[in-house]
Amino acid sequence: MKKNLLFLMVDQMHGQVLDDDNACITPNLDKLAKRGVKFNRAHTPNPVCSPARASIMTGLLPHNHGVTTVTHCVDEDQSNLRTDKEHWAQIVQSEGYKTAYFGKWHVERTDKLENFGWDEYSTDKSEDYSKININHRNSINLDEPNLFIDNPPGYKQTPFYGISEKGTEGRPLKNVVEKAKNYLSNISKEDPWACFVSVIEPHDPFISSKKFYDMYENIDIQLPKSFKDDLSDKPNIYKRGKKVFENMTEEDHIESIRNYYAMVTEIDYEYGKIIDLLTEKGELENTIIIFTSDHGEALASHGIYAKNLCAFEEIYRIPMIISGPSIKENKISKDLISSMDLCPTILDILECKPIDNIDGKSFKSILCTEEVNIIDKCYAEYDGTRIQLTQRILWYKDLKYVFNGFDYDELYDLSNDVEEMNNLINDKNYIKQKELMMKLYWKEIEMNGDHSIYNLDNNPILKILDFGPKN
Repeated sequence: MKKNLLFLMVDQMHGQVLDDDNACITPNLDKLAKRGVKFNRAHTPNPVCSPARASIMTGLLPHNHGVTTVTHCVDEDQSNLRTDKEHWAQIVQSEGYKTAYFGKWHVERTDKLENFGWDEYSTDKSEDYSKININHRNSINLDEPNLFIDNPPGYKQTPFYGISEKGTEGRPLKNVVEKAKNYLSNISKEDPWACFVSVIEPHDPFISSKKFYDMYENIDIQLPKSFKDDLSDKPNIYKRGKKVFENMTEEDHIESIRNYYAMVTEIDYEYGKIIDLLTEKGELENTIIIFTSDHGEALASHGIYAKNLCAFEEIYRIPMIISGPSIKENKISKDLISSMDLCPTILDILECKPIDNIDGKSFKSILCTEEVNIIDKCYAEYDGTRIQLTQRILWYKDLKYVFNGFDYDELYDLSNDVEEMNNLINDKNYIKQKELMMKLYWKEIEMNGDHSIYNLDNNPILKILDFGPKN
């Protein structure tokens, strides 16, 4: 009997919300983690929506699938998905699966999901969704704590956090979940299925429902330990980004976090209903469930928000839980995996044919055996969104190296500095570690075919790293 697949996606949720010492309330995700494997060091291959989502579908890094930034902020001849690349949904569809996709797409710009392996779909470009999303953004109750960002002067005022005048009804989360539940309620048990549910929450603006906001009334929410980082040893553009939030009070920052957590709890509640539905239908035991996010959210760490400028863990480390038949229960993994590895892993655990010549690698052995700490390296890339920035990030064991093509690089020892307060790139005590990470970096980009970066040594002025590819 073929296994079913339920893929639960969120937008801009960082992995820290599922840490044991985090104040965020997630009873259903906690229950899911006990039934499966929780990854504490999963990372996104790119910190913005479209590239990350295309990588999940294809198992390729952005420079290999062609979507290097969000599609709606560039011209139509830029950031286009290469159509000769296979998607895991196409494979499972060809092997007899019924497929359905509900919610935010952002993988490419045509919105014709039938071309990518989906039988049924309703995305964020549908008329009803667009109207609901606009109403959501305009639903902040001005009698409750709220903030609109109007700094620096001259930019339009932007909603940032607040409590919605609406409940869950009539807002994007409910719209997507109800469509998924309707599909799963009516699908035949005779055919295996793969259902992808993708919500825009908890992406900013952080607008929560009063019911879930009130759950945090008596919870002591602390600012991140890195909150007061002056960024003096970080790239200068990080400081420029931080200035946007300089007029916020500490209470504003705490309220931002509170509303973000409330949004996560609301997602947990609604996604719990989908899992309950599978239980009622008797299909839970035969269903692989994947929960993850496309990328993270800085959420006041280092005094910043969102994800577009910096390479901090809050932005790159994502939540990931996988449960289901043959998968180990209550296992915590510290393996350095990438969400682009989900493509080959899905095909592997569903026993479908693999896709050849991709960057991702299956981690089925982590899911289905007692093996631990078998993947010690992870890689990500970023070419900017609206503001073009070349960044490449490499994790190796507890070391993290960030190549910044626009400023000095970064090096962190995460075993001693989880908050990334101390950039060690010029620390004489870490010369050997820096050389090691740069060697691994050059090997990585040679292997994944990042030609524009690997061939920097053809031009003298671009030889900006301390150690070149032939070192």
